[in-house]
Amino acid sequence: MRKSFWLLLWLITVSPPVVFAKDASLSMAYTNALSDELPFSIFSKGSWGPDPQARFVKLHLYFDEPIMVKGLEIDACGSNLDPRLSIFFNFDQWLLALDPALSGEIPEALYPKKKGNLLVFEGFEKSIEVRSLTFNFEFNSGFKICGINLKDPKGQTYRVKTPALVPGKVEASSVLEPKTAYDPIFLFDSRFEYGWASNHQAKDVSLTFSFDQPKRVEKLRLWNGYQRSVTHCFANSRAKKVRITGDGDYSAEVTVKDILGSQIVQLPKPFEGKQLKFEIVDAFLGRSYKDLVISEIRFFDGNEWFMLDPTQQLKDGMVANREQFAKAKVIALLNDSYTAEQELQKDPFFITSTLRLRADGSFYLSGLLGEAGSHYFALGNYEIKEASEAKGIRLRLFGLYYETKVYGDCNGCGRDCNKNIAPDGRSEQKIFQEFVTIKPSKGGKFHLVNDSGGKKLKFRTLLFSREAR
Repeated sequence: MRKSFWLLLWLITVSPPVVFAKDASLSMAYTNALSDELPFSIFSKGSWGPDPQARFVKLHLYFDEPIMVKGLEIDACGSNLDPRLSIFFNFDQWLLALDPALSGEIPEALYPKKKGNLLVFEGFEKSIEVRSLTFNFEFNSGFKICGINLKDPKGQTYRVKTPALVPGKVEASSVLEPKTAYDPIFLFDSRFEYGWASNHQAKDVSLTFSFDQPKRVEKLRLWNGYQRSVTHCFANSRAKKVRITGDGDYSAEVTVKDILGSQIVQLPKPFEGKQLKFEIVDAFLGRSYKDLVISEIRFFDGNEWFMLDPTQQLKDGMVANREQFAKAKVIALLNDSYTAEQELQKDPFFITSTLRLRADGSFYLSGLLGEAGSHYFALGNYEIKEASEAKGIRLRLFGLYYETKVYGDCNGCGRDCNKNIAPDGRSEQKIFQEFVTIKPSKGGKFHLVNDSGGKKLKFRTLLFSREAR
């Protein structure tokens, strides 16, 4: 007994102390090329892969609170990941890239080293406050990620905590058309481009959450309003006061702040049960639209955050989109990148345009506009209006449009809503919608015709071909 005691004391004395890394809370993680699982699985299960055919895959990570980062490692699971990729800190604030051609004129660009399966970024001069990370895997396809290691100022790896995905459903008393963009399941998809919107009602609308198993809820994390952009947020109505009812005669009221980014809403008393209802009894009115929008919601049970699992419904929507694009013989466009080979209408003068349509219902269109070299960006959602082999596919494009002389939304989709700051050199962001028709052409190319006559997207007809490396 005494020998064991002294052995234990010796081990305690000579063994190095166990140093636990800090936690980083991550409630939003999304990819524009979903395959089998949401990218939360990088941290919860240790592996994740996008649609194996997709190129220019984006991975968006939004942290609940800023973390200080001094280094970064990507574990590619031993797959042959081409290191010519880009990583954006807080969207356009800071860029890491291996290929100098991808970094443009940004002087802060750093380049990683390969260490076995890892791509290691360790040349940081100082720690960076990170609110969001966007990975653009550029021309890579068919890869996997087994880990993203974020180093704190002491070189320790953050433990990234993600919400648990629980089975259940959510229903709304009112949903704006098209439901493919405003269904309440989008409260859990980690995209600011999507969210639940009511149909022209600012209040007296409700959400009902049904969990497969009884759950405890002590507080909420809520992204109020349409957080696609500052313009979208204040153009639409936002929740102000919410009445919460549920199993066991639960009843309470909470107030919600009118701010960008997430906020914690403490319930006056914990809820326990399987069904919970939110009724909007008062709202901040939108400047342009009555529609009330909430972008995201998470629940806290006293121990961990959790959310309804949206995976299957997101995959069902992608299957439906693919079927329509296949009917119109333009399915090759999905989850890839195409550039305008020529401009058929010379007024205004275009140099280049890039089009990326995703199976998840999102799109990105950008280019150089005019001899002055201004960039234009249109990003958002598409609604399929018609699809046939004879007529092609007709889409309603809607979302955010702006022009700038400074290269703008480099990551290609979304914005950092955690800070209400417009990047320098960027003109006013505008809400837009435009109707376009896409038809196949010879040699694997596609004609894109602006049916709206170039009112907001300033072109008439573009001929796109697949972007080569």
